[in-house]
Amino acid sequence: MENNQITKHVAVLLADGFEEGEAVVFIDIMRRLDIKVDVLSCMKTTALETYFETRISADYTLKDKQNVLYDAVMMPGGPKGTDNLSANPMVIAFLERHITKEKYICALCSSGAKVLAANNLLNGRNYTTGGGLEKKFSDGTFQDKKVVVDGHFISGKGLGVSFEFAFTVAKYVLSDNIEKVEWQTQHIYFDHI
Repeated sequence: MENNQITKHVAVLLADGFEEGEAVVFIDIMRRLDIKVDVLSCMKTTALETYFETRISADYTLKDKQNVLYDAVMMPGGPKGTDNLSANPMVIAFLERHITKEKYICALCSSGAKVLAANNLLNGRNYTTGGGLEKKFSDGTFQDKKVVVDGHFISGKGLGVSFEFAFTVAKYVLSDNIEKVEWQTQHIYFDHI
């Protein structure tokens, strides 16, 4: 391993109807930075239906990896996708365990409101979400910003901030190697972080 550093490990939780652009950008940036990513289907099979009908399969089901402790857990948006995540007790238990262990909880787009706030997982923390969804839930304090970090919670507004969100997560997960993150932003010509 590079510089004798321990490889970081991130889970991406997907359910039918997820916003594929948000998920793919995040997975891409993590893997470019040598962060191990397990793409987990929160459905019965690894084959998933996406928001815009792109064919995507997960690496495993959440059931296969429910007892693994990750450094970070990410959820993309997508109206149906976040409904499916929020309604799945296994997803909520998985998130609660990672919150208790102070792992990074990374919610993009509607997942901040429809998964975290809807299940009272924010505990009053600051967060952002898309589409005015913050008005539907009392948990959490909405911040009208592209990306919000509050402790171990990182949230992003939507697809348009996917790169900023992914690199923000990377800076926290790889806090011992910020130079690597900064090099990668330059390598792909991303200059908004």
